Order: sequence, then structure tokens, then C-alpha cells
Amino acid sequence: MKLTKKKLNLYAISEARNVIFGIVTLWIGLFHCFKLTMSCYTGNRFVNDVFNAVKGTGNTGVDVFLLLSGIGLYFSFSKDSRVSVFLKKRFKRVLPTALLIAVIFFSLLYVFGKQDTDFFHYLSRITFTYFFWTGERVFWFVSLILVMYLLFPLMYKAIERFRWRGAVAMILGVLAINFLLMAVVPYYYSMTEIALCRIPIFIFGIWMGKFVMEKREISFWWLPVSLAVGSAMLVILRNFKRVCLFINPSYDNSMEAMYLFIYRYAGAIFGLCLVLQFSLLITFLRHRGRCNILRNFFEFIGLYSLEYYMIFLNINNHLNAGFKIPADHQIMLYTGSFVVSIILCMLARKICDEFMAFMNRKSGYKKKKFREKKTEIKE
Repeated sequence: MKLTKKKLNLYAISEARNVIFGIVTLWIGLFHCFKLTMSCYTGNRFVNDVFNAVKGTGNTGVDVFLLLSGIGLYFSFSKDSRVSVFLKKRFKRVLPTALLIAVIFFSLLYVFGKQDTDFFHYLSRITFTYFFWTGERVFWFVSLILVMYLLFPLMYKAIERFRWRGAVAMILGVLAINFLLMAVVPYYYSMTEIALCRIPIFIFGIWMGKFVMEKREISFWWLPVSLAVGSAMLVILRNFKRVCLFINPSYDNSMEAMYLFIYRYAGAIFGLCLVLQFSLLITFLRHRGRCNILRNFFEFIGLYSLEYYMIFLNINNHLNAGFKIPADHQIMLYTGSFVVSIILCMLARKICDEFMAFMNRKSGYKKKKFREKKTEIKE
């Protein structure tokens, strides 16, 4: 984040966006390597504690992703506010590779007998609707982000018209719906809270997008404040059960789903604080020409963030389950899964890009023939 006269320019968030995407993509992957630990390689307690803290909070990377997505979508929609163009562009970017990966993944599960449900269930899985009525979390994030794309134009217009009041109203509305579901249909809420509790940070990202695009400056003191708030949220994340016991002394694991909103919203605030800190650090390094290779690496990973999320998690988890990889080999599994996932991400994107280019050429050819035929009729 650019620092001028003790002011911080929020546009640095946009400049650092792709690098942050890459960082949180790997962070989310690390979080899902449940058996990976440093205790097999070192007995240093400090190193183990730091690694466990970093790995254990990796799911807040989802909140960072949603915040940055909200900001990025605000940029895109502000340049061209035609809803049809916006949705077409978003779905063309996400759906082809997401569908390709989902079709291959679920087809293999059905072929090898890991799933034996009917065709309707298969179809709902590859179209990412299965999560909303069963809570299956294989590709839950894709299900959420597609719905957010559909709702975004309405959210954008509400924020543009009512400013912060619109954002606050929508966030409070989402919170009210969540608590209503928790009270009325707790079973459904526990299935879908992983997505529903993430919507407020996406809305906040849309509201924040205006200030980022306008290159607003904020006081330097927001940095130490965000550091302090982020540290407090980290304490809550790392001591979630103790916080629940403090609120309710009779708390036990069976009540976890009803208290997870504390964890989710603390994670959202923690993610926001991280974005501010990361933006400052990345901008500082970029302006001084340092760590260029590392920044380029994270930017490259960020380009394939969605594909990596879909591929890496399933490769790593299925290899772990199928071959029962011992703890001292987990780091090799992580490295191997990373390399294979990146290769498959690039391959999937290439296939989809070629397919979309072919369809565009075919569509253009048909339009050309139609115009020629129309001209001949007029003549």
C-alpha cells in the first residue's frame, strides 16, 4: 500500500491483488493438508507452533478471496454496467474449466464405484447445485461464487444508490437470515453455514471497491489498528473452543455448528486486516525492486486460483486416503500434489481456451453466412 505523507492509498490493494490471490491459494491448500505437520522434521516447539498457527488459519484465505473478488467485480462492473455482458464475461471465465474439472472428477468417482447415486445427483454435482440441498462440500466454493455473480448486479446497484447504508443493510440482512435459519432449520444451516457466513465479506468487498478504484487515502494509523484487530481475531481463531466455553460453559462439540459463526466472522475480519498488511508489504517490495521472483511466482499461482482449489484439494486428499501416506512423507505428498495440480490447471485452462476460441470462430462464421444470405435476399 503506497504511503504518502502518512496516508495510505487504497489502490495498492488492486495492484497487489494477484499476488495476494496466489498467497491465499497456497494457504488454503496448506490448510486442507490435515496430516501435514512439522513435528516429524523438527522438535523445535516455536517452529511447530508457528507452522500450526499459519496452517490452522488457512481457511480464512477464502474470506480474503471473496473480499478481493468483490473489489475486482466492482472495477469490472463500473467499466461496463450491462448485466448480460458482465454475467457472460464472469461465467465464461469460471464455468468452462470448472465444468471440465467437475465432470472428470465426478465421472471417475462414479466409474470406480465411489458414488452410486442416480443421474440426477450426478448432474446436480457437475452443475454445482448439489451443495445447496445436501451440503456436500467438494466444490462448495464454486457453488457460492456462481450465486454471488448472479446477485452481484443487485448488490452493486444497492451500494451505488445507498452507499454505506446499502452495504450495512445487506450485511445485516444476511446475518438475520443466517440466525433465522439457525433457529428454524438448524440442520440446513449447519450444512450450508460454510458459504452463508462468507457472504458479508463479499458485500464488504463490493463497498470497498469504490474507494480502491477512486484511489482513496486513509490515515496511516489504520495499519497499527488493523494489526491489533487482526491479532485479536487470530487469538479467537486459535482459541475458538475456549471462546465458546466462555460464552456457554455447557458447550461441547455437538454444538460446534451453532457457534461456528463466531469463527467465520472473526476469520472475515482477520482476512480484511491481512489484505491491508499484505498490500503494504507487497507494494513496499515492488517499489524497491525486491523479491520479484517470489512475487511473480505468487502472481502465476493466482492466475489459476480457482482451478488449483478444485484440483489440489482432491488430489491430495484422495492420495492420502488411498495410499495412507505416513506423516513423515506428507511434505513430499504436498509437493507432488502441488506440481501435478499446477500442470493440470494449465492443461485444463488451455483446453477450455481452445474450445472457447473454436466456438467463437464457429459462431462468427455462422453470423457471417447469415449476413451474406440476408444481403443476397435483399438484392
